[in-house]
Amino acid sequence: MKKEVIVTTQEAIGDTFASALGITKEREQELDDLMDKSHEASNTYPDAIAEASKILNNANELAYIAFHMGAFAESQRSKQELLRKLLG
Repeated sequence: MKKEVIVTTQEAIGDTFASALGITKEREQELDDLMDKSHEASNTYPDAIAEASKILNNANELAYIAFHMGAFAESQRSKQELLRKLLG
């Protein structure tokens, strides 16, 4: 087992989450499209992330995908909870 982690930092090129991860606008759009395709082809969010991970270039892209899919999953859960409360 590795006992150390090497961390590399870089200056963010813009003010978005993607740019902070070193992801260009073009690649961000590709990743967004990939998320849509992976989500449609899967039954669960973990499966969608696993499917998308087969095409990703690095850990930053995986972080981007996981963050966005996780946020979307949480928003869906919040909507379901609100509906359940409203409908009793």
